[in-house]
Amino acid sequence: MRQLSVQQAFRSAIALVLMLAAISCGDDRVYVGDDKLYQIAITKTTAPVFQGRDSALYMVETRLSLPVRKPTQADLRDLQSGVHNYPKLPFPRLPWVERGDLETTVDFTLENLDTAAHDVDVTVNVANEFDEYFPGIQIVEEDATPLHANWERRYSVPAKSRVSRTVREEDLDEAAVDLATVVNGAPNSDEVVYFENKSVSDPRSMKYIPAVIPGLVALRLGLRTLVALRLGLRTTEAPPILLEATVRVRDAGGKLAAAGEPVMQTHPKTFRPILPP
Repeated sequence: MRQLSVQQAFRSAIALVLMLAAISCGDDRVYVGDDKLYQIAITKTTAPVFQGRDSALYMVETRLSLPVRKPTQADLRDLQSGVHNYPKLPFPRLPWVERGDLETTVDFTLENLDTAAHDVDVTVNVANEFDEYFPGIQIVEEDATPLHANWERRYSVPAKSRVSRTVREEDLDEAAVDLATVVNGAPNSDEVVYFENKSVSDPRSMKYIPAVIPGLVALRLGLRTLVALRLGLRTTEAPPILLEATVRVRDAGGKLAAAGEPVMQTHPKTFRPILPP
């Protein structure tokens, strides 16, 4: 754990440098979060979420909410009355945060602190003010298959190495569309949200995309790795893996709360994938 603390200090310094660089370059994206840096780790004491005959699956997540400005009662009345202009929307009112209002980017560094190489999935699952996506795990006999996240990538990380990547605005915009689409009844949700299936061209999605798409108000950043069990043993230690991320938001719709302004509290319903029989 001492090593993680050293890494935390190092990444915090990097995050500060990035923030200052963005300000000096006139970047209109702002960093969000109390510490402007999110951390999530698999450690040697992390318990597997599923253990089969030959392998153990480790998954961890952390949730972050965007500081959305609280709507007034007049705003809510307008959103309630406006829903009647869009028949068959799967939401009780129009969204306060619409698609494009908060254009979000996630920059992250994934670090393998182990002495062996590992394949690691970085995942992002999303929430709007009505619904939140929880993909879960499909278990068949003694094998577990994680269902697709709203955004995911697999990285082969050598021992004592790290990779740095970005989840772009357009990636999270697609996640917002996918969430609204599966909530609107699109069949085979697991395939609809898969990152290589794009809503603009996927026939499974196109006719289910609602006329109004809520924007994202929260994200869950995650790590996922599958570890082979040692021959003859039924337990294994999780590999130490660290993810550190910063989240930047372009407030295109004027929906971020300024200092001292009340923040909107959301309670989205859990949406779990609907798989074909």
